[in-house]
Amino acid sequence: MSQLDPAEAFWVLTLCEQSLSGALSEEEAANLETTLKENPEARALFAQVLHQHALLRSDERLVRELAEWEGEGKKAVAAKPRAWVRGLAVAASVALLVGVSLFFGMRAERGKYVATVVKATQARWAGSTLPTAEGSRVGKGTFELAEGLATLRFESGVEVVMEAPSTLEILDSMNCRLRRGTLVAHVPPSAKGFTVDTPQAKVVDFGTRFGVSAADDGKYTVQVLEGLVEVDHKSGNEVKKLHAGQSVDRGLLKMKVNPQAPEHEPNRWQPTAILDAGDGWQVISTAYGRGKDSYIQSNDKVHDFGHDPFFRVKRTSLQAELNRKGYVGFDIAKFKGQKIEDAEFVLSIEPSDLGFATLVPDSTFAVYGLTDESEDEWDENGLSWHHAPAHDENQPERHLPVPSKTVLLGHFEIAQGVNRGTCVLRGPALVDFLRKDTNGLVTFIICRETDETAKTGLVHAFATKESGNNTPPQLRIKTAGN
Repeated sequence: MSQLDPAEAFWVLTLCEQSLSGALSEEEAANLETTLKENPEARALFAQVLHQHALLRSDERLVRELAEWEGEGKKAVAAKPRAWVRGLAVAASVALLVGVSLFFGMRAERGKYVATVVKATQARWAGSTLPTAEGSRVGKGTFELAEGLATLRFESGVEVVMEAPSTLEILDSMNCRLRRGTLVAHVPPSAKGFTVDTPQAKVVDFGTRFGVSAADDGKYTVQVLEGLVEVDHKSGNEVKKLHAGQSVDRGLLKMKVNPQAPEHEPNRWQPTAILDAGDGWQVISTAYGRGKDSYIQSNDKVHDFGHDPFFRVKRTSLQAELNRKGYVGFDIAKFKGQKIEDAEFVLSIEPSDLGFATLVPDSTFAVYGLTDESEDEWDENGLSWHHAPAHDENQPERHLPVPSKTVLLGHFEIAQGVNRGTCVLRGPALVDFLRKDTNGLVTFIICRETDETAKTGLVHAFATKESGNNTPPQLRIKTAGN
């Protein structure tokens, strides 16, 4: 047996008491030994009883009384053996009662918990009703993850990774509700039937690995990585079975791919002048002069990403049509004739909402400078996989630029699960690249060197000058005399 019911627990506790008092028969001793060997729960209960009995035996008052009895001589010893026996009997009885209490307390305690927070990566919580520290055991309640990743292991064996920003309600060991955000679930065969509920859909697992994203307005996507899931759309009788590699999208993916139409761009102020940052530094953004920012994606469709509020970057060897590279241009004509002493290239990280962060480890990005100045005059609204600076659509490493037309300026890192913050590139290579400019316009190409571990991995994103809530790409320059 794997668990003890109340009758079995009482039987084990009774044998424990008889063992402590020396009243256990050979047959009962054999039965107890077999039970303890085969049942971990019985062993734990027996150990608790022994521990409590030892504590009672070491009670100072009882030890003192025993010493007094021994000091009274043969008469006292002969007259009071029953007192010590009664003491042992009381101790054993108390141990039995304590054991019963411990057993049912452990069972009740276990019933309260349905999951454990096993890992939190770059996590920041906000408004959760449940404990969020690693190792915390939790019952019913809500997790609100503002940043990073959090891994939960349900008592059923299911492992769920929350990706910020997400709100997840824990219902029981086989059910949860994703109010908004993204999660990736790994369901072992023993937990088939595990269900993820969203405002507009119910996703039922059949032993697999899958991802779900949900928006506040009811839009959702489901992507099966391994195995089989069933998706029940709540607004009708539509039920879909999805196998590995298949997905269903109810408007959410389309919204993410086209995050902001040009006519709905926010009226956010972006610096259209060179700003004095103090201590001799001046700041240019892509909103200044001939500045521009966009990206390209490796497929046959002609995309116009020039109006997007962020540019996307991705490397994938698993889906050739989904590689992406970022392009950023700065107008530095006003620095002509000045000696550049130092410089920084700065990007603001944005949540891209495309792909699963769980499937992409800590990522390394490379920044290249375009040395072929004949290609600096690119149009952010006409950039494509077929027509982009220092780009050869047929080269094997599709995520990188043409080496003969570029120079590597350096690298930066983004930890897994991070979707906010800034990335800064600084060094002699950047300064040398700016000093060699002759046309007052410089182009940076941003590439991710880190591959995804499975299809539909995260696409990283960085704010552009069209962003309504973040700082566009910046170039900070310090010249001699400043």
